[in-house]
Amino acid sequence: MRSPENLVQDSLPPIKLIPLENGYEASVNTATRSSSRSTKIKAPTDIRWIKVLEFLRSNNLAPNSRKLYERELKRFLAWSELHYHELRPRHLALYKEYLRDEIQTDAGKPLSKSSINAGIAALKSFFKWMCYTYPEIIATNPTLGIKLEKVPLPPAQSLTPEEMERVWSALELLQETKQRDTALVHILSHGLRAGEVVQLNVGSFDGKLLFLPDTKTNEPRLVPLRKESREVLAEYLQLRSQQGEVLNSLSPLMISHHASYKGERLSYHGIYFALEKIGEIAHIEDLHPHSFRHTYATDLLLLGVDPSHARKLTGHQSEKAFRRYTLRSEQEAAIAAYYRAIGEEAE
Repeated sequence: MRSPENLVQDSLPPIKLIPLENGYEASVNTATRSSSRSTKIKAPTDIRWIKVLEFLRSNNLAPNSRKLYERELKRFLAWSELHYHELRPRHLALYKEYLRDEIQTDAGKPLSKSSINAGIAALKSFFKWMCYTYPEIIATNPTLGIKLEKVPLPPAQSLTPEEMERVWSALELLQETKQRDTALVHILSHGLRAGEVVQLNVGSFDGKLLFLPDTKTNEPRLVPLRKESREVLAEYLQLRSQQGEVLNSLSPLMISHHASYKGERLSYHGIYFALEKIGEIAHIEDLHPHSFRHTYATDLLLLGVDPSHARKLTGHQSEKAFRRYTLRSEQEAAIAAYYRAIGEEAE
């Protein structure tokens, strides 16, 4: 007779070996995997990704920023097998080298310094959040010693006075969305980000100022409006009331005219679509919300507003990021000073 142990063994199914996927390659150590091409990055299935999703949900990120963060964090987790508490600054330094030396764009070119910085910035933001939210998992931020690549400051992409005139003229040619888009451009021309406009309610406007409780820098901000802009916005709200809409303080300040979302809050993509249409009529290529933000910041400085006050109005937290706007005003001031010195009027 067979022993009970043999009977149990005979009843077990045979062991089947399942080969691992072929997507793993040797690298500088067991912590990393690399690929020299910019292929589509798949979301990791391990527990680390759960924290990334929580991070993305917990931050007030604009859609484009969220997409960038998600892509870059996927790329990092596909590169490293280490858990968060095992990561050290040397691993992040190796990852930066990986971005610089091995990753290529779809065109087969190395990543630009700005693209490398975008990847590192996403990691810095995530690990800062991890250290604050889960100090029991990771007590020391491994990205603290990793420096960004030095990139020349891009010039401000301001609209010229002639282009702004074409924008105002284009608004007159609109039909159903004329009042809303006119109010939208007036608001954007005071330096608001598209994501900030989306969050505005009727109660955010007191007849003179806009109150922004949720901003990119997580600092509330007051934005004073010009008289003409105040009147345009008031007329837009009055028109909606006359059309039968019951407005209260929590009603969206800007609403959609899209057939599927009519009367709902104007979305981030809805703002871009509206400006794209205006840009086509005005013959301005790639007109977007930041075009007006750049113009507003530049104009503030050309008007002689103190840079610290201008930064408060635009909501720029970084003095370095605001530097692009001061360059033009300093150039204009230098030219004016030259003509005053030689006794001529600047043309």
